[in-house]
Amino acid sequence: MSLIVVVEGDTDLPIARKLARDAGLDVSVEIDCAGKSRLDEDLLAYNGAAKGSPWLVLRDLDNDASCAGALLRERDFQPSLWMCFRLAIRELEAWLLADAKGLSEFLKVDQSMLPSDPDAEGDPTVTLVRLARRSSSSALRRALVPPQRSSVPVGPLYEAKIIEFGERHWDLSRACERSESLRRARRALRALAARWKLHAEGK
Repeated sequence: MSLIVVVEGDTDLPIARKLARDAGLDVSVEIDCAGKSRLDEDLLAYNGAAKGSPWLVLRDLDNDASCAGALLRERDFQPSLWMCFRLAIRELEAWLLADAKGLSEFLKVDQSMLPSDPDAEGDPTVTLVRLARRSSSSALRRALVPPQRSSVPVGPLYEAKIIEFGERHWDLSRACERSESLRRARRALRALAARWKLHAEGK
């Protein structure tokens, strides 16, 4: 069973792939929108295509609305039959933070430093960089933390290191224990996969 995946950026792809694998779906196409604006522009087209086959679209909620439901109501968005549209609160980095064991080992920081409720973090990227700043590894600090007096919010190898963590270390089941929005995304995609399997079998 195949799935088309749409994400804001390539750091989100490891999460999308693991969600798909967990639901028993094979990712056939990956669309990296390189930003939220393009994803929003093309969302109606994706939703139209999802009338005929399974799609997973992952988007950050950021501060665009008070909650996921409010954003959907404001935009009058109704997912198609085979659309799984999920919002991370507030960013997909919150879902990475939710694997406290995996991330603490990767960043080489004490697990107690990680937030117990990552969905409540106002800016999960800032939280992640702040944790990296306290890493015992100077190489990780150089990779993830921006230089002093820099105008950029993350270090020069932030993207590469986040992809590495997501692909090799991030554990979906552990992360679901701390993130309600991730649990809901996992449950929704599993339900879609189950419905699609019945549909494909003609039941």
